[in-house]
Amino acid sequence: MSLKVGTYSEWLEARKALLKKEKELVKLSDELAAERRQLPLVKVDKNYTFKGPNGSTPSLSDLFGDKQQLIVYHFMFGPDAERGCGGCAFLGEHIPDLRHLRSRNTAMVCVSRGPFEKLDAWKKKIGWEFPWYSSEGSDFNYDFHATLDEEVAPVEYNFASKEELVGKGQTWLKGEMPGLSVFFKKDGEIYHTYSSYARGLDKLLVTLQLLDMTPLGRQDVGKEGPAGFKLKYEYEEGA
Repeated sequence: MSLKVGTYSEWLEARKALLKKEKELVKLSDELAAERRQLPLVKVDKNYTFKGPNGSTPSLSDLFGDKQQLIVYHFMFGPDAERGCGGCAFLGEHIPDLRHLRSRNTAMVCVSRGPFEKLDAWKKKIGWEFPWYSSEGSDFNYDFHATLDEEVAPVEYNFASKEELVGKGQTWLKGEMPGLSVFFKKDGEIYHTYSSYARGLDKLLVTLQLLDMTPLGRQDVGKEGPAGFKLKYEYEEGA
């Protein structure tokens, strides 16, 4: 890339022009957030059961705790894997102190198809504190399109059918996939309100948002994606 050197007045003129676009984007983002909140509620009729600590088998309702809203991150960690997806792990590094969400009547958990014991061991190795449950033996991942296997359920990812995905050349999409789903509880019933996949999850990665403000940008992130970053314990002290 080539970086242009200029005067302060040239920079200020360019910065003001960019600021105008940034404000337009913020306005559009606010409008999209309002539209997102108005999406129809879809009732969840199936009784999903998960595997948690101490042999517990919580239901989807249990994952809410005493909150009205639940955010589920579909973490890519399949039944036969020994560790989670690098990109999902990078996102895991960005999950905030969940007390902030709980103060706004919202719970958040991660869910994977891997055995709970493997999930819990890896979580402890890295030092994460967010709740992480196994959907092993459940339809949950398939129903919310975080696991693609046409022998189990029709393939759909990021709201595109198998035919549409093939048409885009995305024939490699199979198995565990990243995603995020939001649920709402009202009068004892659970509703699915929102899901996002692929680049729709970018906004959760503050590291990338910060890099976007720098001249070098995301650098080699485009090649490996978020999986190109190390985990906490993989960095040398002082790095």
